[in-house]
Amino acid sequence: MNMPETKKTAAGATDANAGKKSAALKSKRIIMFCDLRNSTEILMNFEKGVYHNETGAEYGYEEFIFDVHRTSYEYLYLDHDKTHTEIYGDGLMAIFPEDNTKYIMENIYRLTNRMRDYNERQGAGVTRPSIDVGFGITTGDISMVYYYLDKRNHPIGMGVHEAARIEGKSKFYDARILISEHFFREAESYINEDPRFAWRFIDRVYLKNFEEPISLFELLVDNDPRFGKKLASTPVYAEAYDAYCLGDWDTARKLFLRMHKESGLGTGLVMANRCDLLSQAPANPDWVGVWNLKDK
Repeated sequence: MNMPETKKTAAGATDANAGKKSAALKSKRIIMFCDLRNSTEILMNFEKGVYHNETGAEYGYEEFIFDVHRTSYEYLYLDHDKTHTEIYGDGLMAIFPEDNTKYIMENIYRLTNRMRDYNERQGAGVTRPSIDVGFGITTGDISMVYYYLDKRNHPIGMGVHEAARIEGKSKFYDARILISEHFFREAESYINEDPRFAWRFIDRVYLKNFEEPISLFELLVDNDPRFGKKLASTPVYAEAYDAYCLGDWDTARKLFLRMHKESGLGTGLVMANRCDLLSQAPANPDWVGVWNLKDK
């Protein structure tokens, strides 16, 4: 009698389920990546013994990471039984049902409020680092796959990669919460109806290894200290971006630099530098304003 084939695990045991197809059907979900910025510099400062608490005792990196999670992430992985979360040291990925836009917006507001409160307490940046978390959010198709090694479901699919790429560019564009056009369409009416939220268009790009272009927006929250500056910058930025799409590099560059000078936002400088590069390149008759992001 033939027995079913089994596979050896790393420990030498057998697992009859190893190798079985375990991917569920694809479903449209909202994917969010959150990551602590300047984490390498922060860790190096901890290793140098830079931070001490109010009593003079050394304040440790582990304590700070717990502060990051308590302040910025706990609502996402403790407050909703339909949310799938995975923790990556000082970062987190959360997967939500597609109909959870309102829940996500409310929790973004709560966690950014807590982050601002933490940063405004005495000692932030001196006895302990300030917390600066970047966010990338999109809506896309994913599958949940059961991994027998850790006996958990894990998400796979282009939506996961898209959200990760977007979060990776949030600091580049000087945006705290960078979102795709896919999530923006889901959230636009909610954003426009709630005075705590607003948005600004950022760019239209090809993300690394993606074949279709995507528009990126920043979700603005009124507890961001630069909320007013970001809102005020949008008319000049829009005028600059129109010139950029038309290939009028000189006009676009001047307007982007004006926006940067008036608001202090790095987005204007990023785009002005791009205009410099494009002005030196051969003319492209197919130019429509879509930029190819070549790194993550």
